[in-house]
Amino acid sequence: MADVVMGDSRTEKLLLDAKAWPLESLQLFRKLLQNVLDNPHDAKFRKLKRSNARIGSLVAETGAREAFEALGWMCIGDALELPATASLDLTRQVLQGTEQPPPGEPVALTVLRGALKSKLELPCNTLFSGLAAAIEQSEPLGRIPRKRQRLLIGVPPKPLQESFPHFASMTIAELGLKAFKLEDTWEEMVADLRAVRASFASLASVLACKKTLQDNFEFLLDSAKALLKARAMGMDASELRDARGVFRVLWPAGDPSTKEARLAHCAACTPLAALAKAEDGSAIQFPLRVERTNLFQSALEQIGQASADELRKPLQVTFVGEAAEDAGGPRREFFNDFGRACGDWEKVWQKTAAGSIVPAPGAPADVFRACGRIFGLALCQAENAAQEQRVRENATLQELLAAVTQDDENQEQQLQKLLVGAALARPFLRCVQADIPESVEELQAELNAEQSESAPDFRGSSTFLTSQLKEMGLEGQLTFSREFNGSIVDLTVGGRNIVVTDATKLDWLRAVLRHELVEVVQDAAASFRQGVCEAAGAAYLALLSADELQKEWSGLSYVTDDALKIWQERATVNPARKQQAAWFFEILWDERTRDARPSVLKFTTGSDRWPADTKTFTFYVEPMDGGDDLLPRAMTCGNMLQLPSYTSKEQMQSQLLKACEMGLSMQLV
Repeated sequence: MADVVMGDSRTEKLLLDAKAWPLESLQLFRKLLQNVLDNPHDAKFRKLKRSNARIGSLVAETGAREAFEALGWMCIGDALELPATASLDLTRQVLQGTEQPPPGEPVALTVLRGALKSKLELPCNTLFSGLAAAIEQSEPLGRIPRKRQRLLIGVPPKPLQESFPHFASMTIAELGLKAFKLEDTWEEMVADLRAVRASFASLASVLACKKTLQDNFEFLLDSAKALLKARAMGMDASELRDARGVFRVLWPAGDPSTKEARLAHCAACTPLAALAKAEDGSAIQFPLRVERTNLFQSALEQIGQASADELRKPLQVTFVGEAAEDAGGPRREFFNDFGRACGDWEKVWQKTAAGSIVPAPGAPADVFRACGRIFGLALCQAENAAQEQRVRENATLQELLAAVTQDDENQEQQLQKLLVGAALARPFLRCVQADIPESVEELQAELNAEQSESAPDFRGSSTFLTSQLKEMGLEGQLTFSREFNGSIVDLTVGGRNIVVTDATKLDWLRAVLRHELVEVVQDAAASFRQGVCEAAGAAYLALLSADELQKEWSGLSYVTDDALKIWQERATVNPARKQQAAWFFEILWDERTRDARPSVLKFTTGSDRWPADTKTFTFYVEPMDGGDDLLPRAMTCGNMLQLPSYTSKEQMQSQLLKACEMGLSMQLV
C-alpha cells in the first residue's frame, strides 16, 4: 500500500498562478506561509479569516483558493484553517519556488499606445505583475488598470499570450522584450456591449478591474442583462458558466432583495410563441394528452418529440378519459403529478435521504432531456397562460371567477406558479446550472443538503476535517476508491490499493465527494440542461441560486403554520358558507390532521406543493347544494372549494378527508 503524492503538474500550476498575482498579493501569500513554517505549533498562524480585507483580496486572486487547499488549508466557515496534522513539505517547495531573485540590471522598455510612445525602466528580474503595476502608475500611458491592459508584440501585433502562454508568471528578462503595444480592453468592450456582441467571458475579464466596476456599474449590469436576453436561448454549458460568473458580481443569485427583479428578467428572456388563432377563434395551443396510470411515459413521449415551436405555445393538458378542460387546474395537476411520478421510476430517478430526486446511474440521456423540457415548461408556461388569458376572446374562466368574486381587475393574480411535485437534489441542480462545486467546503455543503437530519454522513462533518483518522476509528479503513453501481471505482490510478492517511484525507474527501455528487450525474445534467434551455432558455439557470431554483420549480413539500396563516388570510368566503369555512381551517390547524394539509391543498388547487412565493396565491370557498351526505367539490382552475351545508365540523372533516383520499375534483373552463 502506498500514499498519494501531489503530482508535479499541480505544483507547477500553483507556482505559475502565484507568480502572476500582483506583487503585494504574492508577498502576503509568502508571509502567511513563512509564518506557519517559523511557528509550526502556534495555532494563530494556522487560521486566516476571509472577512479580513487583505486576506479576502488574496483569496480572490486567480488560483489562490486552490493554492491554499493544495497546501492542506481547509475552508471552515469564514476561515481558512491548516490542520496540525497537515504536511508542510509542499509549503516549503512553494516558498522556494516563489522566492524573488535580486532585481538585476535595469532594462529600458518602449511602450506604444496609439500614436504615443513612452519609456519605462525596470529591473530585468521584475515579474510581469511589476510591469503591469508600472503601466498602471504611468500618467503618460493613461493609468490603465492592470486588469484592462492588453499587450501585443511583433509585426503584425499579436497578443503576448500567443507567444508566451505563461507570460504572467515570467520576468522581463525571461520574456526578452524591448518594445510592445498597449491597448485598453475597456474601450473595445464598451463598443461590443452597446452592440450586444460581447461575450460573457470578455465581460468577466472587465469586471475583474474594481475601478471599472465601480465607475460603470449600472452600465455593466444593463449590458449584462441585455446580453443574457440575446443569448438565453442558445447557451452552452461554458457560456452559462461565464454568465453565472458575471452575474455573481453584478446581480448575485440568492439575494432576497433582487429576487423578484431577477425572476421578471428571466421571464423577459423566454420568448413565447405569438398567439395564433384557429378558425373558430380559439387559441392554437400545444395539446398534451396524458394517461394518469402511465403519466411519466406518456408525457415524456410527447414532450420529447415536440418541436421548439410547439414548446413555445400555451400548453393544454388533457387527462385521457376525463372531460375536464384545461383552464389552469389540469395543467397545474400535471406538473405536480409528473414530479411525483419521477420518484416512482427508480431506473430513471432515485431519492436522496432528504427526499429529493437525483438521476439513477445508467438511465438514457434522452430521458433526462425530455424531463428537462417538462421542468422548463413549468418555469415558462405560467407566463404563457397569462399571455393566452389576456388576449383570447373566450376567457370563460375569467368570466366564471368574476361572477364568483365580482372583481375582474385582478384576474392575472390567479396565475400561480406551476410546481413540479418533486424537488431536484441540490448538487444535481448545481451541475445543471454549470456551477460545479469544487472546494471541500462546497462539496460538504452539497452532501449535507441531501442528508437526513437523523442520520448525518460523517464525511460532511467538520470533525472529519480537524480530527485524526485514528481518533475517529478510520485509520487504515479508507482507500482512494468507492463502490458505485455494484462495482469498485478507483478515484486515482490504483486507488483501491492506496490507503488514506491524515496527510491525504483532504484529497480523498474531495475526490470521493466529487465523484459521488458531480461526476456520476454530469452526463444526465447536460441532457437535462439542454431540455430546460429548449423550453425556457438559460436565464433561470444563470440568475437563480440552486436553492432559489429548487423552490421555483417545486415550492415546499409541506404546509407550515405560517403558510396556513397565509392560506387563511387569502381566503375569500361566500357568506353562505362562513361557518363551514371556519371549520375548514380549524380542521387544518388541528395537530391531529396536520399531515393532511398537502392532500387538502392538492384537492383544492391541483398541487400538493406550497409555493415559495405566495403573492399570486388566492383561495375561494363557495356553496354547493346538499348537506352532510355529500362530499365537497373543488374547482382547481380557480383554487375554489365548494362546500355543502354541513351541520358539524366532525361531519365536514370526515367528508373532506374522504374526498381528498378519492381525489375528487371538478375542473371547469
